[in-house]
Amino acid sequence: MKKMIFGIAAACVLGFTSCDESARLAKAIDGTWSGAPEQLMNEVGTQSTMIETIAFERDSTDKGGSVVISTMVSVNHAMPADSSLMQPVSVTAAAKSYVMGRWMAIDDDEVMLQLDPASMVVEVDPDAVVLSANVLSGETESTTEALKPQIVAAVKAKITGALQTHYFSMRHLDDVKVKDGSTLKFEIGKTDYVFLRQ
Repeated sequence: MKKMIFGIAAACVLGFTSCDESARLAKAIDGTWSGAPEQLMNEVGTQSTMIETIAFERDSTDKGGSVVISTMVSVNHAMPADSSLMQPVSVTAAAKSYVMGRWMAIDDDEVMLQLDPASMVVEVDPDAVVLSANVLSGETESTTEALKPQIVAAVKAKITGALQTHYFSMRHLDDVKVKDGSTLKFEIGKTDYVFLRQ
């Protein structure tokens, strides 16, 4: 009987300790963090980089709350000639995106994310898209400009697909550490990330 009581008491202590550690981590990461430029796409004909900002906001549970991930993307994309494009086109574009969801600290160094696919928004500014119809000389052709809406839509679809893959791999942040209250470090899979408090 004494052993049973001791076991229950030990379990309770461990439970409270775990809760305290989770709440401590949640308090430490609460706020807005910005990352360094990183690669989003690197494939034949397409190179792009992104800069992410993650905003964690705690709710009444003190261990989690809402999260918004905002991303600025720059992309260089080469479109091959086809039935609508009589010659290859080089595209330079910028996009911004965000996705919302929930987060929860589940240990002293682990955070779970649940992002909502329906909340994801990707915007490409058509006025900031630069088209070069002659990749070698950089000359812009008026006939290519006429196809700009179609090209912008294709680039947006490509960026959206890459961001969906990226965002929804962010389910589990491991080895989460906050240094000096200003630097947030964590791992996703085997990739290390460093963010600075804004």
